[in-house]
Amino acid sequence: MGNAHERARSVVEALEVPAADRIAATEYWTPRRMAQARPPVPHVAENAQARIRDVFSGAHSGTPRTVSSAAPSPLVVAAGSQSSLGDPSSVPHVGKVFFSTPSGDKVCSANLVASENRSTVATAGHCLHDGAGGGFAERFVFAPAYDEGESEHGVWAATELVASQQWVQTSDLEHDYAFAVVEEKNGRTVQDEVGASSPITFNESRGLDYIAYGYPAAAPYDGQTLRRCEGTASDDPAGRSTQGIDCDMTGGASGGPWFLSGGEQNSVNSYKYDADPDSMYGPYFGDGAEQLYDHASSK
Repeated sequence: MGNAHERARSVVEALEVPAADRIAATEYWTPRRMAQARPPVPHVAENAQARIRDVFSGAHSGTPRTVSSAAPSPLVVAAGSQSSLGDPSSVPHVGKVFFSTPSGDKVCSANLVASENRSTVATAGHCLHDGAGGGFAERFVFAPAYDEGESEHGVWAATELVASQQWVQTSDLEHDYAFAVVEEKNGRTVQDEVGASSPITFNESRGLDYIAYGYPAAAPYDGQTLRRCEGTASDDPAGRSTQGIDCDMTGGASGGPWFLSGGEQNSVNSYKYDADPDSMYGPYFGDGAEQLYDHASSK
């Protein structure tokens, strides 16, 4: 049986971005502003701990489903908490997202996933909405295959931002996932430009092996290079339905994808505990994440 809280389906919260704002966002993000952007610090509602503690193992909340545009490339998973350099050319669908909030310009990681519109980017909820008491990000752009200060594919402004009501209203870390739909340019989608996207899958078993990617920007990293971690997921010790893997990546890696060994995305980098800096936690991609994906991918 699944966790009762896990089974609750997300209610979609979405913001459509006007054309004029998309143009302004693209013009705003100069290399200098990208270099100065800082990782966001997610706000966790005070009642976030007051939830049903019924974490389950080896079960899922719905029917497994994978969406793929092509056969994914298998990935090799090796244990160890220390991150290693990633090769952007091997995963060109992974990149950075830049955005503005009332507290300044921010940066996270993200991944282009297979979708009907060929323009759907997966990231963390706190990378496009401030959570309880806050609002959606502004000037949101995706820079695929970012490396050493630039993206050979340019930046792609969001046309719509999609988050879960649970994140928006209560900063619920179990729902710290989100999607952005990005613009087309001269009739070409970002997937046309990049030439690849990753499959995405929902309602898989727990405790699987993962490879996580991201652009950690907090010390000892500088956010200029792609990093990766490998590990087997285990349950969050606080009783959330989230899972953790060994990983020392820092702020800026938030929103980066967790891939299964077959190359399918199945979570995102979300949060860490101060007392356990060598573990990274991410939300379970169940019915709630699937509902958000369906909304975004159909736009």
